[in-house]
Amino acid sequence: MTYHEPARPTHDRPRSIGVIGIGYTGLPLAVAFAAAGVPVTCYDIDEAKVDAVKRRRSYLPDVTDDELISLGGRLTATNDPDPLSTVDSVVICVPTPLTRAGEPDLHFVNASLDLLGERLRPGMLVVLQSTAPPGTTTAAADRLAECSGLRPGKDFNLAYSPERIDPANKHGWRLANTPKLVGGLTRECTTRARRLLELVCTKVVPVSSPEVAETAKVFENTFRLVNIALTYELADLCRGLRIPVREVIAAASTKPFGFLPHWPGPGVGGECIAVDPLFLQAVAPRAAARLPLLEAAYLHVLRRPIQVVDRLEALLRDAGSDLSGSRVLVVGVAYKPGVPDTRNSPALGVIRELRRRQAKPTYTDPIVGDLVVDGEAVPRVEWERDAVAAHDCLVLITPHEEIMKRPLWYAAPLLLDTWQLVHSGDGVAHL
Repeated sequence: MTYHEPARPTHDRPRSIGVIGIGYTGLPLAVAFAAAGVPVTCYDIDEAKVDAVKRRRSYLPDVTDDELISLGGRLTATNDPDPLSTVDSVVICVPTPLTRAGEPDLHFVNASLDLLGERLRPGMLVVLQSTAPPGTTTAAADRLAECSGLRPGKDFNLAYSPERIDPANKHGWRLANTPKLVGGLTRECTTRARRLLELVCTKVVPVSSPEVAETAKVFENTFRLVNIALTYELADLCRGLRIPVREVIAAASTKPFGFLPHWPGPGVGGECIAVDPLFLQAVAPRAAARLPLLEAAYLHVLRRPIQVVDRLEALLRDAGSDLSGSRVLVVGVAYKPGVPDTRNSPALGVIRELRRRQAKPTYTDPIVGDLVVDGEAVPRVEWERDAVAAHDCLVLITPHEEIMKRPLWYAAPLLLDTWQLVHSGDGVAHL
């Protein structure tokens, strides 16, 4: 479909903004817009999130209570979608997980489009930020048109601008200083979305279409997945050769061009690297393309938690013990250090495999509360010497700073360090 005669905004600076979805990407964006002086209405179906924002209590590591308090009446939250009909611009920041079959699940996006379509007004700007397969924004234009009776690019503007949020990033990369892509249905759609995003981002990069922005986003994380898979192979090789893989990678990193370091670990998690590559794979048949490298890398990374348990079982066997019946403490269950989020964490796969082999897994994590895997609660213990000593072995999955500062693993007979951060020997083995 070709879009002509783009809608013209009635004013350059929005008088009000709506944000649909206030999770890891939506809330920081809403806070940034409100801090820039624009009233923001946050909409979410999660009553707990809405209530937390109303009480000015942050549930994210990158947003503080003080930030929320400082915004005063410029930031409101609701689970009533009707206030969205009064705003000038809306940004959609809802999750795009995978189905059980490993296919893109866009029902949150489609539900957001439907409720917004019923409230869409002429002249409004809609920006989709949720990670999605190429072609999603164009399909969104048709869906909004069907719901509202308005013409995309003529009666309302629509653009795609993928999130590039890295929760708990330790290198200073935040929403404001991370370059942000944007591609609209028309040139005017792109221009208007760029002006909106420039309120909160120092560098906005326009591209020629939503499809370019969509594909760039999923390729970024596919690039990481493929390199992580290669690093896992290197780690396996180096262990067999008795060469420290982290030193190898650090040495290679001294090359100032043509190399980006990736580090060994127990697998990938979260809603990006563990998900986005399959968005490329999903559109491959439409393009009559095959992606064998992506498929091989994804399967290799997917199997990594099983390889963790394989290695642990071999270590116990060498020590004259059996994995079956062993008390195994999984150290850290968040998908990355410093983030209280277990979605797709490799710890979940490790726990499933430990159970399958009749081990007795427990876990410790300083920032994750109760943990349920496949409907069954996992016993939680504190990171204390006596609790550690009550286990037959430990598996380090998530190296939170609070854990690494207190090396209590020496109280147990065996630690399997999947990150190769602890010097091997004296009861410490590497994956």
